[in-house]
Amino acid sequence: MGLFSLYKPREYGYRYIYYDPKKEEIRAKEKQIAAELAGEARQPILKRGVFKEMALKNKNIRVAEMRKSNLRLVIILFLMLAILYFIFQ
Repeated sequence: MGLFSLYKPREYGYRYIYYDPKKEEIRAKEKQIAAELAGEARQPILKRGVFKEMALKNKNIRVAEMRKSNLRLVIILFLMLAILYFIFQ
């Protein structure tokens, strides 16, 4: 086996560096139109970056909710301290 096996180099897998979102949008629209003309069922289209946008949106919502919660906490603590001050005065 070792005598007759030839060296086989690894294949090079080229990964594209540049990405053109407009070009991909146009291709997606063309596919969608072709599917509609063919009468196929419409499927949701997942675009590049959708998950990142959703994560960013959810992060912004979470940060806003935390701010509201922290503000409520400060107000409640201030009220409790004011009540304790008047009770012990």
